[in-house]
Amino acid sequence: MNLRNLSQRPPKLANRVAIVTGSSGGIGRATAIRYASESCKLIVCSDLRPNPRPGGFEDDAKPTHELINSLFGQGRAVFQETDVTNSESVKETVAEAVKVGGRLDMYVLIDEPR
Repeated sequence: MNLRNLSQRPPKLANRVAIVTGSSGGIGRATAIRYASESCKLIVCSDLRPNPRPGGFEDDAKPTHELINSLFGQGRAVFQETDVTNSESVKETVAEAVKVGGRLDMYVLIDEPR
């Protein structure tokens, strides 16, 4: 594998619309940021709250959707409060992704129901 060619490859997620649950912190946050770096058109950051969990290593960080918009351009990410244990909440999140992004290409479930 030629590592020099990695930076020249086309972005994998160009023009895709994704929902990433559990995106307020940890693996979900890292996934949402990575998707933005791969030119995802829109990332719907979904979680129970926009800010990282208090007391965690990210508790002083800005919300994931705000970070993505500041790094990759306004309108690349939005926050949608979602309780993955509630089917109506999940349906509302999918509807928001379709409304804002025009479609939904990926639904990434990072957090586990409590």
